[in-house]
Amino acid sequence: MSIRTKVIAGFLAILTLFTSVSFYGYWRSSRSNQRLALVNELFLPLSRHIVLLQGSVQTLAEEMRHHYFAPEPSSEGSNLSRTYRDVYPYLMQKRFTVAERLLAKEEGNELHGMVAELMNILNLAKQSFDEMATAREQGKFENALTRLRGNLQSLSRRVDDECQKVTLAAQSEGRENLLSSLSLSFLVVAFGMVTLLLSNRVLSPLPLLISSIKRISQGNFTQGLKVKTSDKDEVALLAREYNRMLEALRERDQQIQRQQTELLQSERLAAVGQLSAEVVHEIRNPLNAISLNIDWLENELGGTDPEIGRTIASISREIVRLNQITESYLVRARVPVHDRQKTPINELISEIINFCKEEDRSRNIRVETDLSDSEFYLETDPGRLKQAFLNVIKNAREAMPDGGTLKVRTERVSNSYRIQFSDTGHGMNESTQKRSFQPFFTTKNGGTGLGLMLTKSIAEEANGSLECESQLGKGTTFTFQFPA
Repeated sequence: MSIRTKVIAGFLAILTLFTSVSFYGYWRSSRSNQRLALVNELFLPLSRHIVLLQGSVQTLAEEMRHHYFAPEPSSEGSNLSRTYRDVYPYLMQKRFTVAERLLAKEEGNELHGMVAELMNILNLAKQSFDEMATAREQGKFENALTRLRGNLQSLSRRVDDECQKVTLAAQSEGRENLLSSLSLSFLVVAFGMVTLLLSNRVLSPLPLLISSIKRISQGNFTQGLKVKTSDKDEVALLAREYNRMLEALRERDQQIQRQQTELLQSERLAAVGQLSAEVVHEIRNPLNAISLNIDWLENELGGTDPEIGRTIASISREIVRLNQITESYLVRARVPVHDRQKTPINELISEIINFCKEEDRSRNIRVETDLSDSEFYLETDPGRLKQAFLNVIKNAREAMPDGGTLKVRTERVSNSYRIQFSDTGHGMNESTQKRSFQPFFTTKNGGTGLGLMLTKSIAEEANGSLECESQLGKGTTFTFQFPA
């Protein structure tokens, strides 16, 4: 994260924190106001209607006792009693309806459970009132009146309790709002101070960095920048990268000097190689003449003396070996002319395995193939590619003198073709594996050290690669990979 990003992030963090504090205070205040509004809009009006209901119930009960249940009802005031009997129930039903509407308005808020409980008590009171108003027996009347009074008292107590609870909660929230606002405001100030200190700490090394760069621009390329390992900011990262750049420049200069030395050495080797190729070419002709003369001597003198025959045979073998060595050198030195054509790989491998099966059987070598289901083709010289595969198979045979298993696998992986030859021979150690493709390196008696080098060259001529993986005592795997 850059310094500029950090400064902007710090400012945004302060702004976000300040906004969060403001919204939190507004939310808490709104919640307290909602609770106080609940007191004004529900509990106080409902409490007033309950008191009026209790008074009306008392008046109606006395009139009903006087009218229906007196031992000798008098005719005086009968019209007034009838009016009380007819009008009061209507007025009380309206009060019940108003109380129901007050509770129904608050059913969707967070006090839904309390509102439902109050509505249940109010319904019980209304049911008791209906029973009292229609009772014509004194016993039923008194029982209904007792239940009605109990329901109204229970409703009144419940409303008073909830009103007191909401009021206390609003007061408590007010105090908490004040403390929260003070705490969060202090947090905003503290965060701003911390941001200021961190910005000052991050930017303070810049003058030293500029001074050091000026000295370096004057030619002092060896002077690095001092930086603490514990620092993780951008300036410290810049100083470390600058020191790394100076070190890279020094290493690059040394590498250029080494490459110049190697180039001179390569030119000398190239000259020696060209001279060697010419010498080898000149040697081949006398060797051919010597070989013909030895063959003639063998025909003329081979049967006269066994010792002479053995000597001539030994000379003939050495001449053959010298011819092989000179041929290997010439193969390495000459520039090949390739006949590129579309070569089917699975078919070529099957042809090689069928050709070598008798030799593999005599060496007690079992060949296992896992060729891809569909044929794939490479644009290359089939003869040279066949030579590369034969070189790998030859190495595998020589690595398994007592027999073993050679596995050949072809497959398409993503956008490339892969061909693997895996043997169960003695394998190679790490040092031998690293040098296996170097020219003239060999671990075999009489070997030229050019086979694997030539095989890799053939793979690279076909725009491919050759890799070797080996474990001592477990075997070796050569992997050809070509672009699809």
